[in-house]
Amino acid sequence: MSKNIYKIEHKITTLAKNAVPDKDKNLYHTFSIGDITFEHWDFNIRDGWLENAWLAKGEITSSSFLKAINSFRGKLWKIVPRIALISQSYIEYHFEPFIVSKKDSDKVFFHYARDRKSGGLMFMEKEKQALDELLVSAKVPDEFYYYWNDAVNTFGYSAKLLLMFSALEALAKKRDKGKFQKPINLYTYILGKRLANKIFTQTVGLRHRLVHGEYLSPKQDGKKNYLDLIHKKVISFFNKKILSKPLLSEDVVNPQRHFYGGKSEWHRFVKRVDNGTNFELKNLLGEVTNDPMIAGFRDNTEYELVDVNTHNNLLKVY
Repeated sequence: MSKNIYKIEHKITTLAKNAVPDKDKNLYHTFSIGDITFEHWDFNIRDGWLENAWLAKGEITSSSFLKAINSFRGKLWKIVPRIALISQSYIEYHFEPFIVSKKDSDKVFFHYARDRKSGGLMFMEKEKQALDELLVSAKVPDEFYYYWNDAVNTFGYSAKLLLMFSALEALAKKRDKGKFQKPINLYTYILGKRLANKIFTQTVGLRHRLVHGEYLSPKQDGKKNYLDLIHKKVISFFNKKILSKPLLSEDVVNPQRHFYGGKSEWHRFVKRVDNGTNFELKNLLGEVTNDPMIAGFRDNTEYELVDVNTHNNLLKVY
């Protein structure tokens, strides 16, 4: 299969101010690691660092745009966590916008993402009844709620998982040992056998691996959202076994809501109105419609979305 050159630009949100000078280019906010260049998103001598973000960009030779972006993000996967340690600052790229443009193509793959305000969830009579019952229930130890509260207030996939695991372990310490001889018996009762074994099996379980320095593995853990799976099982357990009747909603969209980390996202192939072949992430972001519920651009004077059939075909051949 023939290979193409893909230019990739990726936004990184961070509180670190990129102040590495490149004397050869007379720049004060850029450096390169291998074939990826990192520069501060918006910088000038007079005003300094104007946004809490960087731009990572580079070229990848690959047989498809999907393999190209996966290769690029694989390199970020190695670099960015080290920057987190060194900069001692927040830094995140997984949910940020990026573009992938094939050399000499008049179309670009555009993944758009923007921060959005989190919508609140109603706390009504059923929720008040659940609170009244849980305040007097001896079935669940206080430690469970402490861990679960921390999990809800935290964002970061592995951090949430570990806190939820600890909440379940706190629950297991107060288990009815006549009914559940071992902790795994209670975990199986709450989560189901497959999920409980996936998480709590000794040595190879997800909980053991995360606690002992083995991070999530695509081969072992796949693409399942374990946060969502565990959350739904725990809410269902409370409805069926702890409360007098089902009082907690089990179909909440985006549960464990908090003030930070909400995103509106869409992705589509885009073309320039003038049929040009040069694409820049900053320019594309500047033309996106202000309505977070609509995919597209404000007035289509510079860019426009390709039609659905063209988009679906490009997913296969671009």
